[in-house]
Amino acid sequence: MIKNYNLHNFKIHDNTNLELGRITLLTGVNGMGKSSVIQSMLMLRESYIKRDLPDNLNLRGDSFYVGLSSNIVNWNPTDDAKHLVIELTATDYGEKNADKCRFSFNYLAPDKTYLESNPDDTSYDAARLKSISLFNKDFQYLSAFRYGPMEDYQSDEIYVDQNRQISKSRGRGEYGIYFLEKFGSENIPIPQLNYNPETETDLSLKRQVELWMNEIAEGTSLKIDQTGNQYKLKLAFRRQGKSPFWVDALNTGFGISYTLSLLTAILSSKPGALILLENPEAHIHPAAQAGLMRLISLAAAYGVQFIIETHSDHIVNGALVGLKREILPADSVSIYFFERDTDSYNALPTKMEISEECRITNGPDGFFTQLQSDMEVLFGFRN
Repeated sequence: MIKNYNLHNFKIHDNTNLELGRITLLTGVNGMGKSSVIQSMLMLRESYIKRDLPDNLNLRGDSFYVGLSSNIVNWNPTDDAKHLVIELTATDYGEKNADKCRFSFNYLAPDKTYLESNPDDTSYDAARLKSISLFNKDFQYLSAFRYGPMEDYQSDEIYVDQNRQISKSRGRGEYGIYFLEKFGSENIPIPQLNYNPETETDLSLKRQVELWMNEIAEGTSLKIDQTGNQYKLKLAFRRQGKSPFWVDALNTGFGISYTLSLLTAILSSKPGALILLENPEAHIHPAAQAGLMRLISLAAAYGVQFIIETHSDHIVNGALVGLKREILPADSVSIYFFERDTDSYNALPTKMEISEECRITNGPDGFFTQLQSDMEVLFGFRN
């Protein structure tokens, strides 16, 4: 589990330090550096997996693209702008044996697609690095660009069969259906995520994904048809007194397909895994967002770490509800609101204070206040 993450001299981040929880929510208005935090983690991960780290940091990869070094240098640094520094502190699943890692890279000419390491300012235990989920198979990334309904879905024996990854290209979840078909008969690694623990005995991944899909669209069933290397998703909705009517995924809304890869990623994760999510609220209604956060809270309670970028107050409230209902341990949720410093123009993240009543006590102006503002207009308190 990553406990601390420091980002120095990267895009809008001059010196950003984040204390991460089992669930960390990155909120704030657009263009304030939330996605850049996730992007920097992907840069480290891919550079390590492709064996370029520690010598080089790639700026172009399968899961991210920043282009050239001129695109990522901080535009208004308060000190030395010649180095990009990323520091993280991680613990094992039992939150013991802390490992501190510091990666320092030199900014080269502006037309470079990589950064060279600064070895004098880089320190980490190479033998322990692969035990951190950011650098191993216990990891999933799903971006805001993930696949919706498709005529056919792809397969990949290396990314899925060997590395158990749902995404390759930009976190799109393009292998979610193949992953579900490949590993659907396996039991979920965390049995406490059983949707109906009192009555359901089938703990297979496919069955549990289908059950949790009821939080998104009640009465949904799914099946996967294979033709060669292509996989077709079909969905049905239970009808009282009638047999289900199966339709291709293309003939259903975006919400079901968009969420299917999320459910598959969460339910297939082991304790100690790390999941990066962008906008999990996309295309699903508020009640479904609350249901999704119930699953995320349960998974976090049993050791899965989530770093989530979101613009939804329902996602934020879902994490607080998880605390209130004691699904999550106290102090296991970190919520940040990203603003821009008016003088330096750099990112200014503020960690929200959560009271014993599981309420945010220091919410700044703009922290999900639009509903209140609209109500004041509708009820005539202001124009």
